[in-house]
Amino acid sequence: MPRNGTLWSWTVQRYRPKSPPYAGPEAFEPFAIGYVELPDAVIVEAPLTGVAFDAITIGMPMQTVLKPLNSDAHGNTIMTFAFAPRDVEAVHE
Repeated sequence: MPRNGTLWSWTVQRYRPKSPPYAGPEAFEPFAIGYVELPDAVIVEAPLTGVAFDAITIGMPMQTVLKPLNSDAHGNTIMTFAFAPRDVEAVHE
């Protein structure tokens, strides 16, 4: 699949989802989640990172990045994919 796309829609998750299936950190912080349209492919739902909530705009160019999600029972960091603004280096949260 393409690594770059365009933000199709987004929202802010302001409450901790039920667990299971939520496997994120215990200390919940609101996060942006968006649908990114990948050219000639699909629309993918994923967290948005590296951008303030008030700076997110529909149509902004996005790129796939990796970011830490949580740790497993052995202390290993589990990574997940997210989308960050294409013209800005993503900041890991």
